[in-house]
Order: sequence, then structure tokens, then C-alpha cells
Amino acid sequence: MSDSPKNTTVYASPVMRKLAQILADLPPSLRKVADFILRHPLKAATLTIEEMAAETATSPAAVNRLAKVLDVGGYSGMKAELVATLQQMVSPVDKLRNELAQRPGGAFGLHEQIQSATSNLDTAGSNNHPDTFEAVVTCLIQARKIYILGFGNSVYLAGLAASTLMPFCADATAISMEGGNENAAYRLAAITQDDVLLAISLPRYSLDTLQLSRFAHERGATVLAITDSPASPLTHIARHVLFAPADHPVLTSSYIAVLALIEGLVAGVMARNKEAVKLATELTESVMSYLHIPGSSKPGKP
Repeated sequence: MSDSPKNTTVYASPVMRKLAQILADLPPSLRKVADFILRHPLKAATLTIEEMAAETATSPAAVNRLAKVLDVGGYSGMKAELVATLQQMVSPVDKLRNELAQRPGGAFGLHEQIQSATSNLDTAGSNNHPDTFEAVVTCLIQARKIYILGFGNSVYLAGLAASTLMPFCADATAISMEGGNENAAYRLAAITQDDVLLAISLPRYSLDTLQLSRFAHERGATVLAITDSPASPLTHIARHVLFAPADHPVLTSSYIAVLALIEGLVAGVMARNKEAVKLATELTESVMSYLHIPGSSKPGKP
């Protein structure tokens, strides 16, 4: 791995790129192993072939077959590639998870949450290439209309992305807020090649998100994705993908990195929009009359 994480990512290494490329075409047992490596690269680099088989509920033979498909000199060669790729990586989330397992009662506090969040943010910073981020910003700026999609807990993230992008883009709307997947499909029916669909999906991935993303792709729209890793099925549909690590020692998924990426995209759009400062000022002034200002006798009045 390069000494400069700003210019490369874990997923840009040859072994990880090849895993991501062949994932969809692998037999089920090999796909389980590849999926695990893509989601947990640091842990995978530390396991024996037997441990890898146990972690993936497969067999040593399946693990070895995947290594042969990669053509890296068997399992030992694959492990050497992973170690070389990840030698500078540290996973505080894995360390914290192991630490919690040793605690009586499994206590989890604010300090642990900050550790976990910091780890995911650091990983998001190193696993997303600046060029990809800029490409996503450019797509958002140039779109005739931006449709933003997310189901489950991601529905709230989609709503946040839409509401914060709305003042600075031609048109941005969250299509998965009310009415469930059926109404989301109706709202997406008019998407064209001049539009963008921003899909947000973390494990466990919503089938509705995948189906609607495929529909948008088939209509010629530009599909962008925020997801957790190259193991996500969205990576095979989206033109550009931003990775938001979702690992957490207690929760099913962490949304800290997704929030950071959404804020970054909004800031990126604003920075490229010459009218952004004026728009932001006008937006603030337009709501001042509805706000209580401490020390004032009337709402919004000094």
C-alpha cells in the first residue's frame, strides 16, 4: 500500500480489484470467501486457511480454489498479497470488539463509540479516491434532476441528502420517503439520461434499492452509490461508488461514514456553485422570522 493514502485506496490494490471484478461470477462457496475478504480485509490477512473457512462457513478447499482463481500462488500467496496491501492498516473497531468480548457484561460507553466512529471515518478517508469524490460532485452539479434513494434506515439518510442538496442543485428529491417501494418506483418512472440517481445502501442491502437502481441504469440515468464495500451489489450498477465503512462492535451497521460523505458532497457542490454563498444567505434570511433570537422581544427580530 502506498505511503500516501490520499492517492490510493485499499480497494485499488491488484488483489482487491480482481476480487471485486470477479465476485459476481464466482460459485457460491467461493463468493462467500471473496465477500468476506472484501468486507474484512485486515482480518482476512491474519487468518489461516482453516480459520478463513470457518469464518466464511465454507471449507479450506473453497478458500484454496479462490486463491487459484486469483492466480497469486495459492493461499500463502493470497495471504502475502493481503498482508502487503494492508500492512499499514489498523482496525480499532476489531480491536474494540475483541476488548468488549473480554469485559464482564460487555459494557459500551461514549469513549468506545468515539473510537468506533473515528475508525470508520479514517477508513472512509483512505478508501475513497479524491478523483471519485470529485466525479460524484460533478455528476450532481450537472444533473437535470437528482433522485435520492434509500430504504430501511437509509431512508432517513436519503432525506437528509435531498434536503441539504436541494438549495444548491437544480432539483433534488428523496423518492423513498412516503408510500414505500411502490411510490418510490412511481416517482422514479420519469428518470432520464440527463438525471442522476444517488442510491444509499448498507448491509443488509435492500432488494428494492437494487431493482430501482437497475431500472435507472437501464433508462440511461447516471447511477451513483454510497455503500460499504466492493462486496456490495450496487458496485456493479453504479458509475461511481463512494465507500462508507459500516463496521460497529455492537450495532448491525454504523452510519457515521455515510453522514460524513453526504456532508462532504453537499460542501463539494456548494464550493463549485458560485451562487452558493448568496443562496445560503438568502436561505438563512428567509427563515429568520420563524426563529427565536435570544434577547429579542419578537421571533427573528433583534
